[in-house]
Amino acid sequence: MVARNLSDVRGRLRNRRAGLNRLIFGLALLGLLDTTHLWVQQQRQFEEGCFGVASLAPLEKAFDCASVVQSAAGTLLGVSNTIWGALFYAAVALLSALALLRPALHRHRYKLIRAGLLGVGLLYTLYLLYYQAFELATFCALCLVSAGLVLTMAGLQAYELFTFRPATMERPERIRTERLALGGLALAALLLMGADVYLNDALSPKTSTTTAAAATEAQPATQTCAFDTERPPVRYFRDLIMMNDPTAGNPDAKVVVIEYLDPNCPHCKHLHPIMKQVVESYGLQAYFVFKPIPLWQFSIPQVAALYAAAREGKFEAMLEAQFARQRSGGLTLEEILDIAEAIGMDRDELARQINEGVFNEYMQRQSRQASMIGVRGVPTVLINGHFVPGYARTVECLGQLIEQQAKGS
Repeated sequence: MVARNLSDVRGRLRNRRAGLNRLIFGLALLGLLDTTHLWVQQQRQFEEGCFGVASLAPLEKAFDCASVVQSAAGTLLGVSNTIWGALFYAAVALLSALALLRPALHRHRYKLIRAGLLGVGLLYTLYLLYYQAFELATFCALCLVSAGLVLTMAGLQAYELFTFRPATMERPERIRTERLALGGLALAALLLMGADVYLNDALSPKTSTTTAAAATEAQPATQTCAFDTERPPVRYFRDLIMMNDPTAGNPDAKVVVIEYLDPNCPHCKHLHPIMKQVVESYGLQAYFVFKPIPLWQFSIPQVAALYAAAREGKFEAMLEAQFARQRSGGLTLEEILDIAEAIGMDRDELARQINEGVFNEYMQRQSRQASMIGVRGVPTVLINGHFVPGYARTVECLGQLIEQQAKGS
């Protein structure tokens, strides 16, 4: 009976079902585009929302791609889900192409492998949806697009497995046309993926850093120093301060300045000397709280090192050394330990803390807290709970806003 059922499945899968398999192939290419765009927006720190389109930002208030990507569910076996997703969609597309182009004798093998792959993909997708809904209580818009694609492909594959259609005669000229069509679609997808990555390289970090520099160095002549009016202030801003936060200035001051940052963020590197000067000038009038949060998986060891250094009063030295070595992809553990040794920290003890994940839960709490109050990227600066817009991140404007809050205005 089992042998007969297997024979029936092979028989159904040997049928070309061209339309259905073309659809799965096309959906897999869309999945590749989606995961590429997710990776691009991740590199840009989701500064314009999940989709990277400023005009869609109001529609994305229900989504928080940064929190989802940075969460424990953002990686599998230490590898980002964007990488796994790209490999998954590429494999599904390749198997679909083989099922369409190869002889009927071997076709069922490609489809069976694809069915198994889609089954695993479906289970992992359901886990990710559960995690976003019940653990994070927020969703990633691009991840939901990917989930929809996986669910649709799995449904189409199930339909092919459990339905029968009489085989049709296969003509060689149709196979040649099919080969050209699939090749054309694949080439178009690769060009769109390349264009997406190219535009990201053009805009970030160089252009984005230049834009940030222009925003912080040159305040618009028509605009006075003011807080962001589009985001509501955080009412209980003092409750944001946690035990392990690096601090500077006067803890009894009426003004609290909070900065969220990532050591691999070019904008944060540019803002650092400005904030350093503000701390020196207004250290008696304000209490400065620094909150490193990892925007990328590779930032986690560096952020952990910052918290470890803060415990020893060496946060500033560790941060400046990391900024000095900043590069795409982050620093290696060996480089972090070299910095620790250079600034007088115990190299072996820091390695233990990083490897054991001593600060991992704390970093997750910081990231969740940042998301809850409306932090959409780094650097983000708050003064007494009010968000400071990019153009106002200058020594002059920050000083003026601190003085206003100190006077109670």
